Amino acid sequence: MSKKYLIALATGVLFVLLVAAVGLSSCSTTEQESEFVFAFASDRTGVGDIFALTQTGEICNLTDNSASDWDPAWDVSGETLAFTSHRSGNSDIWLMDVSGLRIKDGTVTPEHNGAPRNLTNHPAWDYSPAWSPNGQSLAFVSERDGDPEIFIQNLEGAEALQLTFNQGVDHRPAWSPDGTYIAFAAVRNGIEEIYRIRPDGTDEQLVTPHPVQGTSPVWSPDSRQLAFVGWNDDNQAGIYVVGPELETLTNLYQSNSWLGSLSWSADGRWLTFTAWNADNHELYALPVEGGAPVRLTINPAWDDFLAINPAVKFQSGAGPEQTVSDGFDSAPVANSSDRDLALGVNIADLSMTYLVNDLGFKWAKGYVNWATVEPDPGQFNWTDPDNVVKAFADQQLNILMRIHGTPAWARPSESPLSYPPPNLAKFETFLTQLATRYKDQVAAYEIWNEPNLSYEWGHLEPDPVAYTEMLQTAYRTIKTVDPDALIITGGLATTGNGSADAYGDLTFLQAMYDAGAKDYFDAFGSHPYAYGQPPDVSHPDGLSFDRVAAQHAVMAANGDGNTPVWITEAGWVLQTHWDLGEHANIGVTEAQQAEYLVRAYQKVGQEWPFVQGFFLFNLDFSVAPWYQAGEPMRWYAILNPDRTPRPAYTQLQQMER
Repeated sequence: MSKKYLIALATGVLFVLLVAAVGLSSCSTTEQESEFVFAFASDRTGVGDIFALTQTGEICNLTDNSASDWDPAWDVSGETLAFTSHRSGNSDIWLMDVSGLRIKDGTVTPEHNGAPRNLTNHPAWDYSPAWSPNGQSLAFVSERDGDPEIFIQNLEGAEALQLTFNQGVDHRPAWSPDGTYIAFAAVRNGIEEIYRIRPDGTDEQLVTPHPVQGTSPVWSPDSRQLAFVGWNDDNQAGIYVVGPELETLTNLYQSNSWLGSLSWSADGRWLTFTAWNADNHELYALPVEGGAPVRLTINPAWDDFLAINPAVKFQSGAGPEQTVSDGFDSAPVANSSDRDLALGVNIADLSMTYLVNDLGFKWAKGYVNWATVEPDPGQFNWTDPDNVVKAFADQQLNILMRIHGTPAWARPSESPLSYPPPNLAKFETFLTQLATRYKDQVAAYEIWNEPNLSYEWGHLEPDPVAYTEMLQTAYRTIKTVDPDALIITGGLATTGNGSADAYGDLTFLQAMYDAGAKDYFDAFGSHPYAYGQPPDVSHPDGLSFDRVAAQHAVMAANGDGNTPVWITEAGWVLQTHWDLGEHANIGVTEAQQAEYLVRAYQKVGQEWPFVQGFFLFNLDFSVAPWYQAGEPMRWYAILNPDRTPRPAYTQLQQMER
């Protein structure tokens, strides 16, 4: 397949390339030296890698490593690239010398001038490097303080300097070309805005004017303006510029798509950014003085983080000429199934909802907490579930809504949120309001969560009879209002024979049938976590992914074999230095997470016709600002904390596409 290019625009402005998906490690057929025009990150080889465009119009894969590499950043000389890499087993800042690149016989050796070196080398996750103007230091994000904070690492220094100290998320640093400030995005009190701080940690100041929110700041070459991705009261994304005065705000571009990762050309005339436009993450260039964006890449992969080389001497370009490219460079992954499965994800941050479509899934799972919706009897606040329903509906996704949480007024004093409602009449009243509000919008309801665990049953002994009564109430109530809505049992935790705090899942299920649960659910909910084992391994105590088959056997034995199983949670937690409690000893590598999840989807689709729904746990809990770095749920996610895709994301996307 031949390469197809888009070269734009005028002399001394920007020289860019629309790249096809094959031959990416091929740079030339002759030995030569060449400067790089820009670098970018992409998972087109199956994991994240750093790519670069040469002045001769060739694309080179600079890193070509089995671990993920993202976030390239040039030093001022254009000779060194900093980037985020997971090759050490966690996330660190790495440096690569790219001066004097030599290309011979059509290939580039990624370690041509010596192997990339690990700069930060810390067990906590470090990411998002940003160079100082003198090239002697890097600002970056680290979670070593328990949450994302801004740090500075001198290239020759031993200890990193911590600049920010907040309970929220501080990320996306950008160092001003004059060295005066570091801009960054911060999530505080649930709002993301742009701040600036001096490199010594003083004089922190809010930059974005209310009510505009923002992320991904980048400085103009003269350090007098800041561009950022912002959004207005209608949650519409755009590219804004603030400055030279803080009161001066200009909206350069509005979009209905997700926008991110800005870069400003050295001559000040172009802003590059990433956008998702109902197909892929692609790179674009926007003229600062007005005009439509120019699309730079067309590829099914996730292309992101374009970094313009500040030292390059741009050449003339023809164009723009639009062409088309196709295909992944890596071999396709076998699809999960030809049959119609409800494939979905558990999602935390509603701004990530578009990624469900990017994966190729059609369902998403949200949560409705009775306690927050009805904090006082008869007083309803529907803000949270309304936001969930709108976000999912905007992406044309089918909605599974989990119901949980008993208000304080409806349970004994001093009891926890998970305490089951003692008075089912109150629960019925709430469900009537819920089903009426979301009739024909919510496709399915999951009733409670893991009721066979003491923790999820108010720290009481799990009670299958009481849970069955709750389930029957929910079924009758919701079906009366919305007959088409599906009722899913609360996903049972895979607990084998049980313990002091957990009721054995097969025993609990049988007790539900004994209590009359049959005909009061449209699908049985299961959470078959595999405790770190591959999906094809069968554990003698039932603590494995194939526990689903044993659960369905119980259903069949009770004359209910035609009722399907929905896996409403399943996933593999990553290894990390944080103490994850009961999850600590079951962690897997990023490569294993990807392999196991793909095989699990294939197994469901090809071997278990009785399973009709599979919801990954989880898409994005790693980026949710309300979770600390050591929260176990973050490490089940298929996105990294900097919202880049983990290999599992890429492999699942390729599987579905």
